[in-house]
Amino acid sequence: MGIIDTHCHLDLIEGRGENIDTILANASTTGVEALVQIATDLDSSFKNQKLYAQASGKSSIPQIYWTAGLHPGSMEFFDSIDDIFSIVRENYQKPSFLGIGETGLDYFHTSEEEEIEKQKESFRKHLDLAEELNLPVILHTRDDRSYNPEKTTAISDALEMVKSTKVSGVLHCFTYTQREALPFVDLGWFVSYSGALTFSNAKAIQEGAAHIPLANLLVETDAPFLAPVPHRGKTNQPAFVQYTLDFLAELRERECEEEQSLVKETIFANSRRFINLKNEMNSVL
Repeated sequence: MGIIDTHCHLDLIEGRGENIDTILANASTTGVEALVQIATDLDSSFKNQKLYAQASGKSSIPQIYWTAGLHPGSMEFFDSIDDIFSIVRENYQKPSFLGIGETGLDYFHTSEEEEIEKQKESFRKHLDLAEELNLPVILHTRDDRSYNPEKTTAISDALEMVKSTKVSGVLHCFTYTQREALPFVDLGWFVSYSGALTFSNAKAIQEGAAHIPLANLLVETDAPFLAPVPHRGKTNQPAFVQYTLDFLAELRERECEEEQSLVKETIFANSRRFINLKNEMNSVL
């Protein structure tokens, strides 16, 4: 049984001075069969195409899937959104193209109403395109440095916007509880945990991860960010996704009495479903 890193940023890892060939080789040796290379802006959307092309056909490294989109923290590049969407339209039928994002709402880094409205406009455009092309969305939401039950406006606003569509996708790097997750789960969304799940101050997040339906769970690195214990503080990489998976499997065994092997097998199956989600969504049209 393999592992899939459902969300990473190889371009940002490379920007920290790491060699991509080495990073991919490390991932392969730890059992990572595939990874999803996520865009944050126009430059990374173009870069994702190139990374996939460079890796295509190499059986010794994980299979690469990719996305295009504009991160809510990149609103200074809002005017490039049409160019990003052109990349989506040119590639969305290709097997290697997974979906749209990351996009969403991030109120942690701004409280300015004008900036928030621009994020909402960007997110709405992403949702509209996803609905038009029947593609999944990689959703980023953040309200505070760590989970704060008094600050959940970004994910609440995102839910209201999603509910007005037929779009499905994944709550990436989820740092909330089951209270915030379950309305999305009811809509068929996946919930993905990064290395932040393994942190000692993540008890509320861990409680949620223990009780969200197993069929909706994924793991990711969000590399180069949020390296899991025992590598916390280091540059994250796809090879480290195994630590988050191990932690989640142990957590589910302790809290839900599920066998760790079952948890890992199910999350791998979930990851394959996520990779094939656009085909599943189109098959029901």
